[in-house]
Amino acid sequence: MNDYIFMFFPYITLLVFVLGVVIRIRAWAKSPQPGKMTLFPATQGTEVPGVIKEALFFPSLFKGDKTLWSFSWIFHATLALIFIGHIRVFTDFPALWAALNINADNMSATSGGIAGILVMATLILLLFRRFFVGRVREISNLADYFALVLVLAVIITGNMMRFSGHHFDLELTRAYFSSMLTFSFSAMVVPADTIFRAHFLLVQLLFVYIPFSKILHFGGIFFTQTLVKQS
Repeated sequence: MNDYIFMFFPYITLLVFVLGVVIRIRAWAKSPQPGKMTLFPATQGTEVPGVIKEALFFPSLFKGDKTLWSFSWIFHATLALIFIGHIRVFTDFPALWAALNINADNMSATSGGIAGILVMATLILLLFRRFFVGRVREISNLADYFALVLVLAVIITGNMMRFSGHHFDLELTRAYFSSMLTFSFSAMVVPADTIFRAHFLLVQLLFVYIPFSKILHFGGIFFTQTLVKQS
């Protein structure tokens, strides 16, 4: 029964995520606005560079709270690097590593380990901030805490796979995702690794939750910044 969950639930997760994002984007597009507001701003003036700058470097947050900016920027940047690093879970690029004379496994172990600890530390600091800073605690609700705890659980289980000392079969995991992408159910072998299964289930729960939470601010920023520019 557990294997069937890991064979079919990922497709449901992807469907809910995509539909949820589409619904949120449609809601943003139909929201009251001074003039025409689109997902990506018009190319006139400096709107496009301004929105991109805000999305990548959070200058508005930097002006308002430099301490929060430092935690948030490190967290988001490290999370982006971890996301990119997870590409090796699905496929590998041996020709690229050979051309660059890089041992991908050693690089992944070092950089991935540092990133995992760093993102966990910044996330814990952000969670403590919501608990112990009065003005932040007053405007925080259960959904804010749930989102941080859920992401923290994903990070912790990911770090457990890296640091717990148990064997993680990367090739079997790649074969599993390859079978999933090609709908090869008869050939699909779900990894039996308990920590991997917990990590993957938490990741799927996160993706199901994202479209209906504040976590989707990475999409909403294109709308809100365009609105600010046009106001």
